[in-house]
Amino acid sequence: MKKSIKLFVMFLAAMAFGQDHSVEGEINSVNEDGLYRIHIPHNIRSYATTDLHDLRIWDAKGNQVPYFLQPATAYKRTNDSEFTEFPVVSRTIIADTSATYIFKNPYETIEQAVFLIANYQGSKSYRLEGSNDQKQWFGIVNSGQLNELNHSTQTSVYKLIDFPLCSYQYLKVVFDDRHSLPINLIKIGEATSEIVTIVPITMEKIPVKAIEFLEKDQKTQLHIRFERPEVINQIRMDITDPDLYSRNATLFTIKERVVKHKMESYRQHLTTFSLRSNKDLVFEIPTCVEKEVYLEIDNKDNPKLEISGIHFMQEPKYLVASLRSQETYKVTAGNKTLNIPDYDISEVTNTSKTALPIAQIISIANVQPKKVIKESTSFWQQTWFMWCCIGFAALIISYFAFNLIKELNNKKES
Repeated sequence: MKKSIKLFVMFLAAMAFGQDHSVEGEINSVNEDGLYRIHIPHNIRSYATTDLHDLRIWDAKGNQVPYFLQPATAYKRTNDSEFTEFPVVSRTIIADTSATYIFKNPYETIEQAVFLIANYQGSKSYRLEGSNDQKQWFGIVNSGQLNELNHSTQTSVYKLIDFPLCSYQYLKVVFDDRHSLPINLIKIGEATSEIVTIVPITMEKIPVKAIEFLEKDQKTQLHIRFERPEVINQIRMDITDPDLYSRNATLFTIKERVVKHKMESYRQHLTTFSLRSNKDLVFEIPTCVEKEVYLEIDNKDNPKLEISGIHFMQEPKYLVASLRSQETYKVTAGNKTLNIPDYDISEVTNTSKTALPIAQIISIANVQPKKVIKESTSFWQQTWFMWCCIGFAALIISYFAFNLIKELNNKKES
């Protein structure tokens, strides 16, 4: 009997823990057993952690279903013999600040390089500079970012970076370590690599709650607000007038910090890009997660741009999991206390083929914390009634005690 009660209590505790999330949705029913790529929509990701480690898939019995994350694209290489290493001239690491690598360009011109990086969870910002004498350096990439820095079956990953064609004899890459842990850059070089599209990349449009325009000091400022913090990977714009233009635009957000015991607001720079009438108005930006952003366009002495539309896009993310036909599955997210799940499915699953079917998450709903409804209590259960009873009892006791002492005193006098 006692054992049954313990098991029941443990079950209730597990159920309470499993329901500690902010959003949930159902996976549409599949027709065949097997592996599926499950698209994660933006209204799930906006509640989840940035690296999606709090995502969970549950079957109808409340058991976790193993999965692993997979980007829409991946770099495919055959073997290490195809990698040619560039000479690294120097390495300089300043703890908690930056890591700088200078390597020699073996060609007359260069426009890409391949980094071999030890597996790393998260992303890393960098800038790229060029020089012919290692004394005077010039900018090539002002604000780049490396993403998806881990491999499912290997201990390191190859990352191909593209940059403007240049002829500098030396290139310097500087990683920003101020707000994240350093990465282990093992080699720099070139490799025979190709981009494999695992699934069709269709950027998802993020709904915008409100846009406000402000014209001031020859600048146009757009204040964009979303319903919740959203992952932003791309911006698309529609400009109808004038016919010819070339403007610099800056994307930033407003943050707060404490300075000398006072709270102050400041601009946090996200990225910059150029709006040109002879170029497509599609801009890849470093991945950011924001609820509000500002886009500032410098018009100088030119007439303002007539902006008929601005769209914020999100690159798709997919879960890969083994699903059974006609079974019900639930996806939950939003529990920041969960750790990264340790599933072994990625170690025993070959997803190099591109024919995995796609499953969708539907019926997405926010989960509100359950409010505890207090039952109405009778007046004799109220605290005030208890204290009144105690006070009344004290008066009665005092009355009888006083009379008893009075009688004793009278007997002594007689």
